Amino acid sequence: MNTLDLRRQSCGPTRRTAALVLALLALLAGCATPTGPAPGVSPLVVEQRWLEEWFRGTPVVITLHDSNTLAVDVPLANSFATGSSSVKPALAAVLDRVATSLLRQPALRVSITASTDTDGPAALAAGRTQQVRDQLIARGVAGTRATGLGKARAGTPVQLRLVAVAPLIVHLDDATLPAFPAGPKRPGAAAASSASR
Repeated sequence: MNTLDLRRQSCGPTRRTAALVLALLALLAGCATPTGPAPGVSPLVVEQRWLEEWFRGTPVVITLHDSNTLAVDVPLANSFATGSSSVKPALAAVLDRVATSLLRQPALRVSITASTDTDGPAALAAGRTQQVRDQLIARGVAGTRATGLGKARAGTPVQLRLVAVAPLIVHLDDATLPAFPAGPKRPGAAAASSASR
């Protein structure tokens, strides 16, 4: 056996060991990666993705209008029977998921708008809006988080708008107050301050 053969034999297990260690580290690094949403992702984006997954292939339209509003529109034909404010199963399924979104995301509120049939009385729209609100409350959503906005143009979809609201400031101190830009001084302000000295 020559020296080259001896070097090959001694390096073999070391290379395999190094490769095994690297593979193990890669596996552990993959396990340590968080699976939840990335920090800073809006709760509306999270709920949009979740709702789109549920209602893919259905006539329910889910749209992120801006950074603060997620629209969920359910066609009127899938929401109520003609002349009735009783919720159809398709709308009930949407309300189940919207209620889950609201319960998962405490910073969200919902506004509700329902319409009347093309030839229905105006009072029917108000009754439908109230029925949708009652259904959400029955699913555990606090009444203060669900607002009925009344009626929309006849024949339009039931409109659920999930709106992100800023958290309330419970304790005021200099750290929670926004910084105000220094604006131009009012004329006479300097004279008033020097006169008070």
